[in-house]
Amino acid sequence: MARYENKFMKRFTCEETGTDTFEMERGKVSYDLSKMKILHSGIDTIRQLYSCVLKQDVLRTIARLTEECSYCISSIGGIDWEIKRQGKSSGYQYSLKNIDEGVVVLLKSAFKEEDKGGSHIKIEATPQLIDELGLSKLSKRLREIGKIFGETLCAQGVAIHLCVDVKGLNMPEQWDEELVTRSRKITKAKGASNFTYHAASVAFQYGDKETYTFGPPSGIQFSLYNKSKEAVKSDKIDFCESLWKRAAGRFGEVLYDDGRISGEADEVHRFEVRIHHSIIQEFEQGNLSATTVLDDDGNQISSGNLTFIREARDLKRHLQGLWTYFLKSFRLHHSSVYVHPIWQKLSEDVQFSHLDEKFIYKRAKKTPGINTRRSVAMILGYLVKLCTRKRINMSLITSSVLNGMRHLGLEAELANYFGVFMFGQSQELEDCVHEFVHNKYREHIINGVAA
Repeated sequence: MARYENKFMKRFTCEETGTDTFEMERGKVSYDLSKMKILHSGIDTIRQLYSCVLKQDVLRTIARLTEECSYCISSIGGIDWEIKRQGKSSGYQYSLKNIDEGVVVLLKSAFKEEDKGGSHIKIEATPQLIDELGLSKLSKRLREIGKIFGETLCAQGVAIHLCVDVKGLNMPEQWDEELVTRSRKITKAKGASNFTYHAASVAFQYGDKETYTFGPPSGIQFSLYNKSKEAVKSDKIDFCESLWKRAAGRFGEVLYDDGRISGEADEVHRFEVRIHHSIIQEFEQGNLSATTVLDDDGNQISSGNLTFIREARDLKRHLQGLWTYFLKSFRLHHSSVYVHPIWQKLSEDVQFSHLDEKFIYKRAKKTPGINTRRSVAMILGYLVKLCTRKRINMSLITSSVLNGMRHLGLEAELANYFGVFMFGQSQELEDCVHEFVHNKYREHIINGVAA
């Protein structure tokens, strides 16, 4: 299995002609991405989670309205809502929608009693509302909506969908099979529009190569699809075109052609990254300050310098960092050494907001228990011991360990055992395994294991 590096090609941009080419340092391959233009980078969706105690009078009103019919329209808190009773799979009992207001509210957690505090409110904001208000005003507006239904709101988490719209995109053939994601093989499932499989190792292809989706909805999910067609189907083409027409070229010309003069509109594709609120919390935990104090149960006593990312306004300085993290987690390569120029262009040209230089974009997973570490140690120990008995070459043992663990999807456990990151420290991981094998091999030889 190839070990991928993250080397960028040399980029040449001609100011006069707008030619944008990428070349390897010693290779003959070159790419011309002059026709690939970034029209929009922004936020498609915000999902805000609130923990609270529900207002019982409001909840009783909703229950009464949906008692005879699972669907109704009624005014609550001065806003007209389309109210529906939800199925158990959604995790919430009711949904209240008003797209004109720009929000959908999921109400009453299925996992908590109605008179007890819990994650009873989830509010999804539409792209139009996000674009109109911005993140700071959006946070205030979502709190106002939340207070209609709950007492003592506490922002518990936020999920975000980042989007980048480009025209002139020409992805290489079978690019979906070449995409590198967390060292796991990607399996393509065709015609799976009604099939759900929660695994990071599966890619879904919908229709005739128009939409690709990678990763689970409960983690970091990446989709690439034809936004021009989707916007027409969802009747959002006017809003989308208003975003695309803001993009200006080198001389101030509008980059997007809506086809009203030329007769044919530009085809636009969207890179969409959906980051679950639990992943945002992992980033937050990955930056726990040394001054943060936890009690015996792991609950936070004092915040110290902990950076909270709980509401939309908290995301502003992290948008660029989240985008960069995505590009490293899902990487399209030209070869095992060079990142594909399309990914390089997305890395160098897409701008969201200023980057928080002090924030480290690493996720803090639940700490593996001692049994996990012990299992890795036992696997490595027994394998090296067996190989030493047969006097197998140490380099072959090292490569077998690395390739085997990657193939089984256990590279994260291997990296954790040696205390290195999977991405950005691939050479360090290889060096650690080699040193471990070398030391154990010599130790077994000296102790007569192979005699």
